[in-house]
Amino acid sequence: MPPSGYTSYMKIVLIGSPILRKKAQPIRKVTSELVYLAESMEDLMKPIGVGLAAPQVGLSQAFFIYDVGEGLHLVVNPQILERKGSATDEEGCLSIPGVYAPVDRATEITLSYLDQRGKRRIHRYVDFEARVIQHEFDHLQGMLFVDRITDPSTISVQEGSPVGAALTQTIREKGQQL
Repeated sequence: MPPSGYTSYMKIVLIGSPILRKKAQPIRKVTSELVYLAESMEDLMKPIGVGLAAPQVGLSQAFFIYDVGEGLHLVVNPQILERKGSATDEEGCLSIPGVYAPVDRATEITLSYLDQRGKRRIHRYVDFEARVIQHEFDHLQGMLFVDRITDPSTISVQEGSPVGAALTQTIREKGQQL
């Protein structure tokens, strides 16, 4: 668990940080401290995001939160059991601010996870909620949405985004055009 007072200085980790590329460690037990931490992460997520994974706040722990308009959900030690269908839609990421691109994802998933009470759940998700969960699940595997981009020319960068400018430069150095 994070040190006492961790949530008071918690911030979103940006692309380039090694923790975003490491597989998160499983949680042994869902505790009140973990639930509190998840609720505290909501303050970082809410202004512009719908999901936030523990590695994005510097913790190598296998959990994420999300809210697609129906309240905050805590997902601990998730496993995607099944994927069906496919759709491409634009994604962004709080750890890569100002960068957006179309990403192909399953339109339906079945997920096994522990909830905020530590109870094992198996649930089917579809469409946008399935997309959000897959995006956050990727963070726990050390993957970012930019790893799933198949055509770099489809990346859009918000004007003034230093992360976006750096990403654009990296892609151009590899000989690809945005």
